Amino acid sequence: MSLTKEQVLKELKADHVVILNVLPEEDYRKLHIKGSRNLPLGEDQGAFIDSIEEKFGRGKLFITYCAGPSCSAGPNAAKLLNENGFKAEDYPGGIEEWHDNGLPVEGSMEEVPLKA
Repeated sequence: MSLTKEQVLKELKADHVVILNVLPEEDYRKLHIKGSRNLPLGEDQGAFIDSIEEKFGRGKLFITYCAGPSCSAGPNAAKLLNENGFKAEDYPGGIEEWHDNGLPVEGSMEEVPLKA
């Protein structure tokens, strides 16, 4: 299932929710949803799952996101998590929609418009 920005905003402060940016660390440092965590979805899916379990355990709801609607890493990460017994949803709007709507972000490009 896909979540809207309003649903993500509502879940942002919940203790049982991890907002998970699955982009490379360099992209995460540039701009990410405020309060989100970074764990890149790399080539080694087993390592991704192991890292999730080690860092966060299995009792959380993971909301994955990436750059925006054309990015497949967020939906792929949510699917992979669900297939491995985790509870996960994807936010397909990604950092692009989040930032464009003036929602809370952090990173070195925080004040820079994403589109010209």
